Amino acid sequence: MLMRNIVFLEEPDKYFDENEFIAKLPEVGGEDELLKKLSEVLEFPDYFGNNWNALYDCLRDFHWMAKKGIVLVHHELPLLADDKIKIYLNVLFEAAEDWLDNEAHYFKVIFPEKSRRFLEANLLM
Repeated sequence: MLMRNIVFLEEPDKYFDENEFIAKLPEVGGEDELLKKLSEVLEFPDYFGNNWNALYDCLRDFHWMAKKGIVLVHHELPLLADDKIKIYLNVLFEAAEDWLDNEAHYFKVIFPEKSRRFLEANLLM
């Protein structure tokens, strides 16, 4: 069972909501490139530490964003080693799940529908 704030769409690149900040993650390969691109598309502050803990911290903050809704759109899953993709996805899911309805922001993650089975099979949800 998937958590709230995780959405699967047939055409994730077409997602749009004018009330949300929508960050579209380009195709990436490798942990370093992924963290760099996430920092760029989500406009992380300069102090972002380029590691999994820092990623989680930034995904649970967003004080620098004017819009309440922050949406990370994946066209494809990042090309990472099995252990790294699991870490990445767990960080995303935990961050999205931890936001409460009464907080200043919310964080939603969109994946292509074709990745649903992989996510359901490989993550504790």
